[in-house]
Amino acid sequence: MEYKIGKYDLKDVQNVMLEMMADIHRVCKKHGINYILDGGSMLGAVRHKGFIPWDDDLDIAMLRDDYIRFTEIANKELDKKYVFQCNENTKEYPYNFGKVFCVNTQYVERFTKDLDICHGVYIDVFPMDYVDENDIGKLQRTRKLIGKLTEARYGRLGLKSGIKGIIAKMIPIRLINHLCLKKMMYHYKKSDKVQKLCHFGKNKPPVSTDLFTETVELAFEKYNFCVPAGYDAFLRGRYGNYMELPPLEDQKPAHHIISVEL
Repeated sequence: MEYKIGKYDLKDVQNVMLEMMADIHRVCKKHGINYILDGGSMLGAVRHKGFIPWDDDLDIAMLRDDYIRFTEIANKELDKKYVFQCNENTKEYPYNFGKVFCVNTQYVERFTKDLDICHGVYIDVFPMDYVDENDIGKLQRTRKLIGKLTEARYGRLGLKSGIKGIIAKMIPIRLINHLCLKKMMYHYKKSDKVQKLCHFGKNKPPVSTDLFTETVELAFEKYNFCVPAGYDAFLRGRYGNYMELPPLEDQKPAHHIISVEL
């Protein structure tokens, strides 16, 4: 089956992401930064030896320490075709995680179309923060506060309307970003569990730090990228029988892309 994004075959978009990921891999290897393909990208590496045919994005994740190092070197070390943006270096950037963009492309999402950020084809870069999974109450309060701060940022950037959006416009964006980052790093005392606190509203259960420190490289299209050495147990825990394809009606791109130029 062929999949389209705007006037392009989805495979053409995936090929842009593939070359971006090859450059990210190069930079991470050069600087000893551990990362793993995340979610559907990891599943694609194992089940398809590349992209899931209908997947319209590519995700990686890394421990917060490595993420901080990546934010510091990305725009010095990546090919000049690419730029790394996050709310620490781009005023109107809306998310708690960063993205590497291909600057000479367009891949405009409906949600962020009016923001002064790069709107190219992108790869999500997720930081993973240390948590105490035994203190459920504290963890739930932390996630709830991160959610409120994220919504406040959305309001400040005009992404949320109504009374909450009006109130948020009174709060300096730098203060929102500072408080949100501080809460994501609230459990920064090292432990053996981490969670994607940055992914507002989509928290998966805490996972072992071993997933990020004990990795192997698997074929992904024409390159090799990093996945956890224990990828089989992880994918079975996340997806069950992950080698079985989902129903045909679920085999479709997930993002609301309104404009594409490659």
